[in-house]
Amino acid sequence: MTCARPEDDSRTWRTADAVHIDVRGLEAPEPMIAILRAIDAGEVDTALIAHLDREPIFLYPELDDRGWAYELLDSSCGSSDCEDGVMLRMVRWGS
Repeated sequence: MTCARPEDDSRTWRTADAVHIDVRGLEAPEPMIAILRAIDAGEVDTALIAHLDREPIFLYPELDDRGWAYELLDSSCGSSDCEDGVMLRMVRWGS
């Protein structure tokens, strides 16, 4: 799984299995706002994987209200250049 941002340093990118959004380094509540904007915009047609500094406990009720399931993923990608943090995988219920 791709852990780091693309070389162009964009905060969002797409892989074969998910849309990724990197919100590390943003001040609260910006990570939650960015994730909810991505979900509400309807542009996520697969899973959404958020790369965060910490577990987003205040995001969970918002995801529940919008019909999204979520799970924390192992953030270790098996290489020394992998950045620290938390990865949260989200999918719309029924997807």
